[in-house]
Amino acid sequence: MTPLDLLELAGTGVVAGTVNTIAGAGSLLTFPVLIAVGLSPVAANVTNDIGVVPGNLTGTAALRAGLAGQRRLLRVIVPLTLAGSLAGAVLLILAPARAFEAAAPGLLLAASVLTAAQPRLARLAQRAGRERSGWLRVSVSAIALYGGYFGTGIGVLFIAVLGLFLNQDLSRLNAVKTLLQLLANAAAGVLFVFIAPVNWAAVLMLALGSTIGGPLGARLARFISARRLRQVICVAGIAASGYLFWQQF
Repeated sequence: MTPLDLLELAGTGVVAGTVNTIAGAGSLLTFPVLIAVGLSPVAANVTNDIGVVPGNLTGTAALRAGLAGQRRLLRVIVPLTLAGSLAGAVLLILAPARAFEAAAPGLLLAASVLTAAQPRLARLAQRAGRERSGWLRVSVSAIALYGGYFGTGIGVLFIAVLGLFLNQDLSRLNAVKTLLQLLANAAAGVLFVFIAPVNWAAVLMLALGSTIGGPLGARLARFISARRLRQVICVAGIAASGYLFWQQF
């Protein structure tokens, strides 16, 4: 990668860290950029997973007030998140690289559509029954499994599921979502460090940028429309998905 590529990754990391804290879909921006600078889909995926961890960490720290009084909930869903993410990471490593490359465009498209549909999912959640702990456990485990395999868009999925099954205000749900996002990325990242094709120069640039973006997003969340952010992210994700589909033919 050229110095300009690295600078682009650092800037994208700032944006992604900010967006992750506000809307939870920043990796929809970083994954296509990693592809654009020359990484294979698998390398881009594992590099992206590790690179956004610092931003998730600083975002969680900035939103820690929303975690107060959540210990009982976290005791249930944190172990499920860690176990599911590790299982997804193992699946990624054991499966042929070609299988992931074939699945990546569809997964990216699905994550983009879910990002756009998040407000509708939230409205449906408001009309649904709450506090169904069994379904919450199953849903969190499934999202974590997906996150270990392909981490893009897990924040959107987590916030949708938490809103569906928990009777809490959005600021508290957002804090839990950011923590789960951090844990899912970090658990898979520990495995990827040792046995996956991580591009460490790209990780460093993303990490530097996302570290700045995480707390910035917590500050800007009161002023920036998450809806508009989701629309921009969705368009970018669909375009990147189309590009990956085109590359396969």
